[in-house]
Amino acid sequence: MNTPTSGNYEHGYRAVLVREDTKRSLREFRAGLSERDLFQERRIATAAVEIALEDAESDAAARERLFAMVKDVVRRDLNDTQAD
Repeated sequence: MNTPTSGNYEHGYRAVLVREDTKRSLREFRAGLSERDLFQERRIATAAVEIALEDAESDAAARERLFAMVKDVVRRDLNDTQAD
């Protein structure tokens, strides 16, 4: 069961952790859109993940690109850890 824990709770959504730089990029993308919606950022993130998963399931090149990005994210995580 989802329990509202803040003022931005929306039924059917769960928290997903993303890197800070990804969150910043998502906010910048959203800010550049003409239509404003209180929950638009979470809908954009959901659509992006769904597209990536659908493409990776049906296309080997997309799957390779996804896993190449996963490796890049791991490298960034390690660099961030070493910088601390």
